[in-house]
Amino acid sequence: MKKDLIPELAQRLWQAGKSGTAADAAAADQLDDLEMAYAVENATRHLALAAGDRTIGYKIGLTSQPARDAFGAREPAVGHLLAGRILQDGQPVVTAGLFEPKAEVEVAFILGEALPGPSVTAQDVYRATAAVAPAFEIVDSRWRGGARTLPMLVADNTNAACAVLGPRVEPPPADLSKITATLLTGSRTVPGSAAAVMGDPARAVAWLAGHLLRNGSRLEAGDIILSGTLCAPTPISAGDRLVADLGELGRVVVDVS
Repeated sequence: MKKDLIPELAQRLWQAGKSGTAADAAAADQLDDLEMAYAVENATRHLALAAGDRTIGYKIGLTSQPARDAFGAREPAVGHLLAGRILQDGQPVVTAGLFEPKAEVEVAFILGEALPGPSVTAQDVYRATAAVAPAFEIVDSRWRGGARTLPMLVADNTNAACAVLGPRVEPPPADLSKITATLLTGSRTVPGSAAAVMGDPARAVAWLAGHLLRNGSRLEAGDIILSGTLCAPTPISAGDRLVADLGELGRVVVDVS
């Protein structure tokens, strides 16, 4: 693994996110494998922390089989959530500085307890969850032309741009697998289902707990987890109003400027 290239690639992605100039995708040819990709992702996180941001949780990508197939992935992918990338109520998604942003409709989990065990199940996740919330994740690749490979996707924090959380539901429903969603934007209506997220978003969080444990970390009380998209990623542009209706979980609304 070309460890000496990790800081350079992290710096390129970090600068792309700050400057609005996409990182040269040719540099990604040096990404050897997922181990190196996660090392680059972690290095970009440290750059954000050094700039005054803080980590508040995780995002899970590639939670549907078609999405994994598109990247030749055997399992989902993990990114980190930064406090500075969570939009407050009424704050718009600003497209300036983004490249090809898309909206994903998600169920956000807010943990009330840590999940330290080696064999976390979906039921463990339900017991440890203090609340859930309907959410938007805005995804965007900082590589010029987008992520062509799985290591490119992972190194770029699994395309995380920003997120919007709707009102919390406490306690969460006992079974999220039956939740359906509708994304409305302009004249477009995009249907979705929680069953697309590994059969149940809680299973995705259970998978995340195992992934973190294998890599020397764990889910902690207070962590926020974006568990995977219920709807197909939908391109957005300035002037759009995004409305996601998740039935008993409520709605989340955000304007795009």
